[in-house]
Amino acid sequence: MKKSILMSALLLGGLAITSPKISATPLPTSYEQSQQENVKIDADQLPEAVKNSISADESVAALSIAEAWKMTAPESKLHFKVIFDNGTEEKLSKTYDEAGNEIKE
Repeated sequence: MKKSILMSALLLGGLAITSPKISATPLPTSYEQSQQENVKIDADQLPEAVKNSISADESVAALSIAEAWKMTAPESKLHFKVIFDNGTEEKLSKTYDEAGNEIKE
């Protein structure tokens, strides 16, 4: 009887010592800001310079646009990420500035 009481006490004591600690840490502010600065737009809302660059680029001119994103860069400049549907699961994406110049990542 004493052994079962002692074993129960040790088991409960061990559980109390090893309980997980949960701490509330806020997310970094830069992460929150980057999520707020990316806005999904329609393909027809892309600037004319970006549309002209896409039509002039032979590698993507024939592809349809699956998604378009308007993003604010850290320097408060606008960038546009365009995701093309190339018929595979892994879509092709390119990023352009407001003047239609492709930004190499």
